[in-house]
Amino acid sequence: MAKIQIKNILLKQHNTKPKNFLKECRQEKFFLENGEEIQRGCGLTGLYRTDVGWRCLYCGNYLYQKKSPLDALWFHFRMGREYWKISVSQDKVFINGVPVSGLPDSLPRKLISDLSEPRPPKWFPYFVSYEGFQFKKYLEKYWNG
Repeated sequence: MAKIQIKNILLKQHNTKPKNFLKECRQEKFFLENGEEIQRGCGLTGLYRTDVGWRCLYCGNYLYQKKSPLDALWFHFRMGREYWKISVSQDKVFINGVPVSGLPDSLPRKLISDLSEPRPPKWFPYFVSYEGFQFKKYLEKYWNG
């Protein structure tokens, strides 16, 4: 019953029909490092718009959009890094047990101290928009003046 109340409150705030306001939270299945199969997304129509993309009312799944405000992305990035654990097994890279493609951590150690800052540092927009090698080139210029 609480989920219906949340849904109704959100719909009243945005003055729209559920069909136009909520989207389907699509299910994705993948294998963790230990071989366990897990699912992200619940398959229900519960995704609502947030400051960084979409979030599901039922399962809490986030879908980030490319053109999100930097302050909001910085908050989510900092929170995610608090629980960051990288591991490599059988030539696969895992972050918190979830398989990822690419480098396990493209954030240099010099920048980790910036994670305590409330506002995004100067390098963060480049980190979000550049590929790994482009960001490294940017950092070389940034550090060398």
